[in-house]
Amino acid sequence: SYIFNSLTTPGVPMQPDSSIADNNKLSLVNSSNQHKKQVLIVEDEHMIRYLLRDILGDRYNVFEASTGYEALEVIKRSAIDLIISDVMMPDMDGLELCRIIKDTPESCHLPVILLSARTSIDQQTEGYGSGADAYIPKPFQTEHLLVRVQTLLDYRDKLKKYFKDDSALLPRETAGEVNDNDRKFIETVISLIEQHIEEDLDGAFLENAMNVSRIQLYRKIKTFSEMTPTELIRHVRLKKAAHLLEVTHLTVSEIFYKTGFNNKTYFFREFKKIYHSSPVEYRQKFQLQTVKKNTSQQ
Repeated sequence: SYIFNSLTTPGVPMQPDSSIADNNKLSLVNSSNQHKKQVLIVEDEHMIRYLLRDILGDRYNVFEASTGYEALEVIKRSAIDLIISDVMMPDMDGLELCRIIKDTPESCHLPVILLSARTSIDQQTEGYGSGADAYIPKPFQTEHLLVRVQTLLDYRDKLKKYFKDDSALLPRETAGEVNDNDRKFIETVISLIEQHIEEDLDGAFLENAMNVSRIQLYRKIKTFSEMTPTELIRHVRLKKAAHLLEVTHLTVSEIFYKTGFNNKTYFFREFKKIYHSSPVEYRQKFQLQTVKKNTSQQ
């Protein structure tokens, strides 16, 4: 059914007397013991906001905001996965909110769906120009919204899976589920880091090499890895170090220099965070596993 029809349909319950703050506190509590994705609704009209919560609440952990400024505060405090915002709001409209979200390194990777009664092609183009991932005209079918939300969340999960496979940074089984542009970006940025791994790398190097702005780089990298550029560089260095521990007889000191680290204490600490053992212990475990595997195959 269309969303606005529900507002006048007999039997649709009115929202009980509970504030946005109370609802968000409940969502915050739920987030600690549920595995649902977290969706933020930004809507100044009370009944539309309630209806959206009602539509989304069974599938997602829902947070609310009645203004763009409230929304930015919720995003800072909570691990939001996706934002649904009205366009026409007082103080800060949805377009400006979307621009701020997409221009902020900490939130630039979050998908944003804009809802609006402004339905002309020019108005929708303006919405996408603000950085929106989807623009849904009002009135809309609830199923259309649900499918769009899930599609955006699923695609980001596929990107993360594509990146995180342990056997390689670029898992092949999900290759067909990731579009060519995203796959090429991931391959290129990883390749660049690996090619220059012994150098003093930073985000600025990747920006120049990829010919993208700082915020574009943050947005892309955060979307597929949930890391900043600096964190991704460190991740690739540590993965390379683990590989060298497995396949070479280089000393640990040689390896941490060869992978771009210049502080042994820092290297040991960061390596242990990822692999839960020191580099020496990691090599010993790998060698022991290899011996056991070879013995079992004889």
